[in-house]
Amino acid sequence: MTIAEHIDDSIVTIELSGRLTADTLEPFQLAVSSRLGEGGRGFVIDLQNVEFIDSEGLGALIQDYTSCKKRGAPIVFLHVFGRNLQLLKTTKLLTVFEVYANRIDAHRAAASMTSAAFSPTM
Repeated sequence: MTIAEHIDDSIVTIELSGRLTADTLEPFQLAVSSRLGEGGRGFVIDLQNVEFIDSEGLGALIQDYTSCKKRGAPIVFLHVFGRNLQLLKTTKLLTVFEVYANRIDAHRAAASMTSAAFSPTM
């Protein structure tokens, strides 16, 4: 598993490559938790180059989604195709996760949620 991070304004894009399994998920979880601790950021998780997700990898996605939601940080998923898309359909997570096919829409969605989540209320 390799991870690339890109930060644009208030959005952190985490691009994963390889397999998201019990043996490889720790760096992914550390990347999200360290950026989540900084506050004020939304997340785009790019799964385009993830060839396989096992049950623990799926659990990590759910855990990070839950952690972000609890802290008011938007999280969306990008480029979920093939077996990974089928996995989200089968587990009904496709009805929970916000999934986008292109980077522009994913960033736009995360940015709009970020500004809404972190703007002062009247």
